[in-house]
Amino acid sequence: MTRLSDENTENLIRESLDHLATRAPDGAEIREALAERPRGRPKMALALVAAAVAIIALGVPLGLRAYTAVPPASQRNADWSVLPYKPGWLPDGFQEVSRGGKPYPAPLSRSWAGGGLGRIDLLITPLSERSAPWTIAPAPNQIIVHGKVGMATELHAGSTMLTWSPDDVYLLSMTLSDMTEPRAVGERIAEAMVPDGRARVSGELRFGRLPADLELSGVKTSVKVNGAATEVEATRAGQPTAAAVVTASLSGDRPVPDGAEPVPLKVRGLDGVYLPERAGPLGQQHGAITVQLDGGRWLTVSGKRDQAALLDVANSLQLSQGDYSWAGKPPE
Repeated sequence: MTRLSDENTENLIRESLDHLATRAPDGAEIREALAERPRGRPKMALALVAAAVAIIALGVPLGLRAYTAVPPASQRNADWSVLPYKPGWLPDGFQEVSRGGKPYPAPLSRSWAGGGLGRIDLLITPLSERSAPWTIAPAPNQIIVHGKVGMATELHAGSTMLTWSPDDVYLLSMTLSDMTEPRAVGERIAEAMVPDGRARVSGELRFGRLPADLELSGVKTSVKVNGAATEVEATRAGQPTAAAVVTASLSGDRPVPDGAEPVPLKVRGLDGVYLPERAGPLGQQHGAITVQLDGGRWLTVSGKRDQAALLDVANSLQLSQGDYSWAGKPPE
């Protein structure tokens, strides 16, 4: 990234603060938004809390006017399997290893790995009337991305998260792990981030029947040692950001019994097993139906439902041809 002079940096920060003062969210809305975030993403929540604290510390009045520049309906209802941003540059050796899509307002995700060079995880979160359009940090943590102020947060040794908004529709959060000089590398990637719109999340599984109170809430595709994998999840209807109630996966990984006594049963006409809910070395595990399909891959359905419900979900799953043409490649 081009090095900015102290004077230019100060001007950019002042302009961003002035802009923030006219569009900053109400403090109560920030607290509500943070309270609604899933517990599974504490690092992101911590970064947003730090941003809110920094705004207060800098003396910016949070109650001037609620953020009302809500993305238009066409943006909210866009196909959530389409990923809107990608890095225009990554360090040599990094290849894409996973993609994830969820309905509005849950985040979309992409990840790249460089073997022993580290890992880069990108979350793309739609902005809404509950989200601040800018993330402001104390001076040592500020970054400038195309003239806008964002934040760099050191999570632990060798791991850094950068947060910024490239437009009025999305908030980007990028975590760089196990890398040398992650902040410097992250700032260069952020500057090179470009709109995508062609990349899709297209896996090999589709839900057939689901319990009446559940609906599809996410698809994730990834590349593992044992080949490509697809995971789909369902949450309670209308709660796409909540924790999954039922999850189905297709991969080369055989589920670990983890102390459960397998119960033999027929799954999709094949010999499978039911693994009861148990507390084992891996922690509390939900009940799971699993079966090895023709070709050697494992189909598994697990979640907070009884054996009969999980078996019905497993028997009605639809298998299709997934798209993994992006796997193991740098951004195109």
